[in-house]
Amino acid sequence: MVANLTRGLMAGMLLCTAATAQEVLPDPTRPPSEISAPVTQTGHAVSKERGLQSVIISPTHRAAVINGQVVEPGEMTGDARLIEVNENGVVLQGVHGRQVLPLFPGVEISKKKSAAQNEAAPAAGKKPAGKTKKHHGKPVGHTAPPKQNRGEGK
Repeated sequence: MVANLTRGLMAGMLLCTAATAQEVLPDPTRPPSEISAPVTQTGHAVSKERGLQSVIISPTHRAAVINGQVVEPGEMTGDARLIEVNENGVVLQGVHGRQVLPLFPGVEISKKKSAAQNEAAPAAGKKPAGKTKKHHGKPVGHTAPPKQNRGEGK
């Protein structure tokens, strides 16, 4: 009888645990919300994101996606005019002055030094690789101890 009661309690606990676990875990196969976002009359998805979302740069065309709208240089977005589009962001001119919208806020983009630049400027206090000091024609500093003959060739 105790065994039946224990089994019943365990089964009830498992059912309660399974029901709450389903509510906590998100569906990993659900598509991103942007795909299922509401669509405007023009057929464009309504974006919940605000600010600069993307820049479009080609040899003949520059534009930016701001607040879900494609804006070209010279066009208005809100109460500001887009005056510049570059790789790092855009510049708007409004009644309150110039406003820079970075594409990646808080991220500094810098160019990587080439191998030739790294070799031309060795770190301070470090000796260039491959050169050792010599004293009376003999190397000074870290040298390997002489090899000992272990009875080979006797």
